[in-house]
Amino acid sequence: MAECEMCGKKVGTRRYMVEGTVMNLGLECSKYGSPLDAPAPAGSQGAIAQNLERRATRMTSRNVFDAQETKVLVEGYGARIHKAREAKGLSHEQLGNKVSARVPELKHIEAGKLRPSDDLSKKLEKELGITLLEAVEGPAPVVSGTKKPGSGSLTIGDILKDALAKKK
Repeated sequence: MAECEMCGKKVGTRRYMVEGTVMNLGLECSKYGSPLDAPAPAGSQGAIAQNLERRATRMTSRNVFDAQETKVLVEGYGARIHKAREAKGLSHEQLGNKVSARVPELKHIEAGKLRPSDDLSKKLEKELGITLLEAVEGPAPVVSGTKKPGSGSLTIGDILKDALAKKK
């Protein structure tokens, strides 16, 4: 049972448009909106088609890494940031205010003791006009390990067993 977004009761809900806003409403509150996805009558060809369509979208496998462009932090990022900051005549405090970072954090990043987050790297790139993140090209990294015979894929356990065997 879902919760009606209008009255808060735990009831079966459906999606309705209420004054330009999509809401999940129960039967009692449905009179305040117009239905968006009216289900087909149970057992009908339309209902079966809707269920199959929903199942197909749920069951499709997707690789979350395909959609992302992989970027890595460049070598010598600390020196780059330091040179660019001094070239612009900014103090740690001024740069920190512009990129929403604390002074000790910036000092550690410049010294190479701390890696900036992706978000901070983008802010520093924009503010200082430098490149800190580069796109990675080439094949995916190879993971060492021995796959179990008859197993479909390499597991973390396989990698650990392989690592422990190498230690001995």
